[in-house]
Amino acid sequence: MIAKRVESKLETLTAATLAMVLLASGCNDAEVELEAEIGAVVVTQWNDSTELFLEYPRVVAGEQTGNWAVHLTDMEDFKPIRSGTLTVHFVSDQVGAETFRVDAPIRDGIFILDPVVRQPGVYRVELELTSPQVNSRHTLARVRVYSSVEEALAAEVVEDEGGIAFLKEQQWVIPFAVHPLKEHEVQRTVTAPAEIVPPDGALVEVSALVDGIAPADENRDAPSVGERVREGQILVVLAPTAQGGGFARSRGAVERLQREVERSERLFAAGAIAGRRLEDSRHDLEIARAELDAIGGVTEGAYRLSLRAPISGVIARRSFLPGGRVEAGQPLFTILDPARAWLRVQMSAATATKVANGSGTTFTTEDSNDVFHTSRLLSVGSVLNPQTRTVPVVFEVAEAGGLFAFGQLAQATVPIGGVVTGIAVPNEAILDDNGTPVAYVQTGGETFARRILTLGERDGIRTQVLAGLSLGEMVVTVGAYQVRLASLAGGDFAGGHAH
Repeated sequence: MIAKRVESKLETLTAATLAMVLLASGCNDAEVELEAEIGAVVVTQWNDSTELFLEYPRVVAGEQTGNWAVHLTDMEDFKPIRSGTLTVHFVSDQVGAETFRVDAPIRDGIFILDPVVRQPGVYRVELELTSPQVNSRHTLARVRVYSSVEEALAAEVVEDEGGIAFLKEQQWVIPFAVHPLKEHEVQRTVTAPAEIVPPDGALVEVSALVDGIAPADENRDAPSVGERVREGQILVVLAPTAQGGGFARSRGAVERLQREVERSERLFAAGAIAGRRLEDSRHDLEIARAELDAIGGVTEGAYRLSLRAPISGVIARRSFLPGGRVEAGQPLFTILDPARAWLRVQMSAATATKVANGSGTTFTTEDSNDVFHTSRLLSVGSVLNPQTRTVPVVFEVAEAGGLFAFGQLAQATVPIGGVVTGIAVPNEAILDDNGTPVAYVQTGGETFARRILTLGERDGIRTQVLAGLSLGEMVVTVGAYQVRLASLAGGDFAGGHAH
């Protein structure tokens, strides 16, 4: 019964407020009993602005037969209409028009009215919403106003086909959306395993170039794992040991040759030596400096070796302790630049040759259902992996921005050329129900149906549906999982009232 449903919808209101609502709408025991006998009509309509879900008892001329519960949802964000005026026009070619107005919803999304239409007949009912959120109009083409209660009782009652109950009060408080099914083009694709890998130059190791000690007092502030460093920043200061005497000899050679060049320049200026001797001195100094630079040495300050960051990035690994000994060749730091990433996809050789570009390739990672995109194709391998019998196809990841960890596994969807046209739904509308692909369609304002799907091509946006859905049906694109929970929990999940 509509009145009982309204009471249930308004159960969160205070008792005093509820009493005023029911009194204002003329709801009494006799009316509720009459409403139960003459039956109710349920209407659901969508337009570009709003969804109308309307429950009303059959109308008898000159009688109060019960409340019209008008539910209005904003199609922009699928939230309830929270304010505004609802004007309801009963229009007929045979009798005069009648108009009823509700100045505000009784609660978010729900307008209540109990229209008394004086003359029987068939009316066109127009519901006009004027709201700060949106303006909208819905039309009920044929609403019969019966001449007597007996005539209304004798009218055929349309049985409710049932379905999954998921109330407006539940839809309005979660991320939720439905959209009409249309035909779309879907790219032909293949799915393949993939891995997030560092671009060339985005992952580097900094190793000790000589044997030495990492003095504790000079390495207290050495960067730790997760810390950002900039290119050229000192990472660690080493004091070479006797076994690493090559550093000391190289620095000594540079200092000696610097003095030799300065002396030669003075002698050349005085005409005491030929220019060839000055050139030889400068050449020897250049070679000595190159040897010193190769191990990161400098000619100023104490005899210490400072290792610097070759790139800007984040410290991924640090494997020395201040005060500890290091050996030549020992990795001390691993630095990665997380701003860029590559996606390496393993594909069959025949399929890899069909990949044209990377702009349409998408992927999901092992720990998320979020869909990410690539920006371009970088390379297609030409040597088969003997174990997997695949070749690597590498894409640049669009706007990596530190979202990924190198080595992270992924599942890629790669376009291989051509499109198919047909019914297609957004990928997020499809749920995996124990290995069976399903979607949920809205059959009424608060009723849904589960559909088993036969799928075709799938790209990064949509999936072709070969069977299970029809054009024009309203498929749940956001909130399908909550509808599934409602189907498992029955009426208890939805709360409020039942239909």
